[in-house]
Amino acid sequence: MLLSRTAENLYWLGRHLERIETVARIIAEHTKLLVDLPVEVDRDWGALLAITGTELSHTDRYGRCDESSVICHLVADIANPTSLVRTAANARENLRVTRQLLPAPLWEAVDGLRSQLIAGAPLCASRSERLDLCFAVIESCQRIVGIVSGTMGRDDTFRFHELGRTVERCDMTTRVLDVRAAGLLSQSAKAPVPPADRSPYEDVRWMGVLRALGAQHMFTRSVPGPTDADSVVTFLIDNEDFPRSVAHCLGTAAGLIVHLPRSEALVRTVHDLKREIAERPERPMEAATLRVWLDEAQRGIGALHHELTETYFTIGSFEAPAGARQALV
Repeated sequence: MLLSRTAENLYWLGRHLERIETVARIIAEHTKLLVDLPVEVDRDWGALLAITGTELSHTDRYGRCDESSVICHLVADIANPTSLVRTAANARENLRVTRQLLPAPLWEAVDGLRSQLIAGAPLCASRSERLDLCFAVIESCQRIVGIVSGTMGRDDTFRFHELGRTVERCDMTTRVLDVRAAGLLSQSAKAPVPPADRSPYEDVRWMGVLRALGAQHMFTRSVPGPTDADSVVTFLIDNEDFPRSVAHCLGTAAGLIVHLPRSEALVRTVHDLKREIAERPERPMEAATLRVWLDEAQRGIGALHHELTETYFTIGSFEAPAGARQALV
């Protein structure tokens, strides 16, 4: 059995580590697009803020939305609770209080990741230094995933960590689609040139959406035909074999939850959410329709997180022995 506080720290350790990797991928890909696209094509650095939900905090602190301020806010700003530096510090603290349950190399890897970010964050104004840091962070996160998957037993400690990682991954995939895919659809609808003339730039940007989620390789292997809105959205939502697709994440979450106590209602919630997301509007989908549908999906993921919190992490969520200060999972 685990204390509910311990289970919550394991869950958030998984979420924080997954968030670091995904945000690093998004920043790296957006920076690389500067090279792939002509100078007259809008880069929209505000899209990175929209994906991470930090528009308001950025506006309050900087009052402008340019490359340097956005990168500083997302990477180095300790006043931003979702910056890479702060998220790594939060992950390290989650690990510190659960260290006795986890492999020793994991502490070294997470502590090293935090130190890596602290050292590299001040240099991120340089695009080359920024890319080097993002790629190094992604590699460190992949090393952490390898330590967890290769050395931990499949017990509740592992399940709560992986559950956090899976929920965060599912949420970030829908966020990237909400901002990047819907934005591309909006621009395509307004473009004054024929689709054939727009396709080179559109292909680059749709591939950018895939690369931001580490999906380009499997997409090109799995999906014949052009790289367009319908094929990218369908792949990232429905493909059961791709680890970052919404369908795969929700299936994984259900498989983890079913082995936890008091899981029946939660398993039903996950299956209902998976079914609702699969039943999206008819294609081809317009930008406004896609945004509404993805907003509903994100609310469903948020509701799943809330139900997990109420079931496992809230003191008094079920009867505990008299005088107990922490509910047991």
